[in-house]
Amino acid sequence: MATLREVAEAAGVSKAVASRALTGDFRTRMSEETRRRVRAVAEELQYVPNHRSRALRFAKSGAVGLIVPDVNNAVFAEMLAGVQDRAGEAGMSVLLGQIDPPPAGRDQLRRLVAEGRVDGVLLQRREDFDDQRLREVLAGDPPVVLINSKLAGRAGSVVLDDVRGAATATQHLIDLGHERIGHLAGVADHDTAVRRHRGFIETMRAAGLRVRPSWVERSGWEAPGGAAAVTRMVQRKTRPTALVVSSVNAGIGALSALSRLGVRVPEDLSVVAINDTWVAETWAPALTTVRMPLRALGRRACGMLLDHLAGQRLGDVVVEEPAPELIVRESTRPVP
Repeated sequence: MATLREVAEAAGVSKAVASRALTGDFRTRMSEETRRRVRAVAEELQYVPNHRSRALRFAKSGAVGLIVPDVNNAVFAEMLAGVQDRAGEAGMSVLLGQIDPPPAGRDQLRRLVAEGRVDGVLLQRREDFDDQRLREVLAGDPPVVLINSKLAGRAGSVVLDDVRGAATATQHLIDLGHERIGHLAGVADHDTAVRRHRGFIETMRAAGLRVRPSWVERSGWEAPGGAAAVTRMVQRKTRPTALVVSSVNAGIGALSALSRLGVRVPEDLSVVAINDTWVAETWAPALTTVRMPLRALGRRACGMLLDHLAGQRLGDVVVEEPAPELIVRESTRPVP
């Protein structure tokens, strides 16, 4: 197995430069060509970093934790890939897990760090975490960066441009000629849901369209919530011709319920959801979505955490590039 010194000699750089190129230390002045050359040599020589030695040298675990509401949720796959990309550049491993609500979840993050399992944590807020519950979990100031969540009075978050994502979905329906548009929103005390509902409201108002309260339902993020919410909506005396769903999983639940209720999609009701998964593409009808930059989100969040562990202050970032991307499939059509 090649050593770091052998990689450095083959690349024509010092051992220190080779180490920094392989760990993704961008604070060191180094040309991108040098970084690429060192990494290419390391790959050619099949160099494997000694994470144990590195962790012992810095009295660290050599790992970061990514904590999500549900490890089986396909939405998080791209985000995990982005976290792994950035962590790998720094020679770090990623541990994936999920957190329980308080009181059980109150000490989970602190134990992860205190017991030396991870150096810091990336946390995606649970649907049932209001601000108070989130503060309880973060009590004691463990090294945590929130992913697609914010908490007033606390720095350390990387979020998607949720307002723009919801606006993109809503504008797609408006461009198809729909004026009677409903919204399956997330829970009211989840900041991501608040941003997406704001994007829907602002786009409707900008188009001079009325937002009917009876066509706005709090569905949550998951399929059962989407199914229950759309069932309540279509059983009312009047119904919309199109629907913006704040979560792709809730969108799948809505499509399933509409099929059981005999509501044709898109003939009777067009549906577009935010975020994208393989399920949306393979469902019948295939679900139109707004693909959000989850990989970039994971990468930026992991970078912020690594910088914080190196001594930098936490900040708050909105991932604006790449922009949300409309993926038109079978579930939307022009208004009859």
